[in-house]
Amino acid sequence: MLPKSDSNRTRRYRRLQSWYRAVQLGVPAGAFMSYDQLGSWLHPDAVAGQRDLNFLHPAAYRHAEQRKDEVQREGGTLETTRLFHNMLSSMPMCFNLFGAMREEHASFLPVFQQLFDARATAITDIVCEWTPADPDARLGDRTAFDAVVLYEATDGPAFCGIETKYTEPFSRKVYAPSNTNRYEEVTRKSGWFAPSAPLEALKGAAANQLWRNTMLAARIDQQKSLGRGQVAVVALADDGGVSKAQGLVAPALSSSHADRLCFITVEDILSATEELSPDLAWWATSFRRRYVDDTLPDITGEGAGRDPLGPMLGRSITDTAAAARHALKR
Repeated sequence: MLPKSDSNRTRRYRRLQSWYRAVQLGVPAGAFMSYDQLGSWLHPDAVAGQRDLNFLHPAAYRHAEQRKDEVQREGGTLETTRLFHNMLSSMPMCFNLFGAMREEHASFLPVFQQLFDARATAITDIVCEWTPADPDARLGDRTAFDAVVLYEATDGPAFCGIETKYTEPFSRKVYAPSNTNRYEEVTRKSGWFAPSAPLEALKGAAANQLWRNTMLAARIDQQKSLGRGQVAVVALADDGGVSKAQGLVAPALSSSHADRLCFITVEDILSATEELSPDLAWWATSFRRRYVDDTLPDITGEGAGRDPLGPMLGRSITDTAAAARHALKR
């Protein structure tokens, strides 16, 4: 079932996730809010039988299990149900991209150099759902990066704070004046923003979240603990919301910091991976099938259209998942 409130774009990708769940994973849909079954939501019994169903790579799954506990201890927020059950969410998508690359630093480096920073010489770490440990580097709210890439560049250490989007819009939340006073201070003192930066436009719902992401990077950059900073938004090429936010925040940057914010498409990452890192081509194919190719065939019967290599980088569905499906059918 597809919610009537979905935009045409969201409907396409929800249908893709529903197809992937039913055909590629072969597990039932779960109940969500008022829906007895939502096609893009994994049934809890299926997840209990195979915890890694929502992940494309063992490293992505391991990192998700690790971060669900660490983020709580760090005082952050991570919605575990969303991470493990919501196939349409950008949170598991982020883990499926950047969490998977945690153990593929050398292979991912050429892609990172071409699309993110040509000065990069080595990736030292990648962490999903990340916020700085130092309270002084934060904004006084819950702003965090979906992922951070820590790396060495030709002129020293550097970091890239990443915001990922799939079908969700940027947060529409506009914080109270007590927060915006802090934001204005960071904006003025960071050196990243032009003196004429239109604060009222940045405070608006369309730009607020990306403005906060950029301020967070600027604040960490000021602390100098991680080196030179930048922000990248990673989303599908057809994401108009990202283009709109980018069009509001990017012009507010000073000319000397105009290169600190960029929009990198998922499609470009996959194409660059296939071109520059052929040993990761299997990952790119799996990621494209899961998140990008909305022309996949209709479901015409159980197992119809199933990739013979299996849904998760060539791994077959485990016996525990098959047992869970059998139990749900009884």
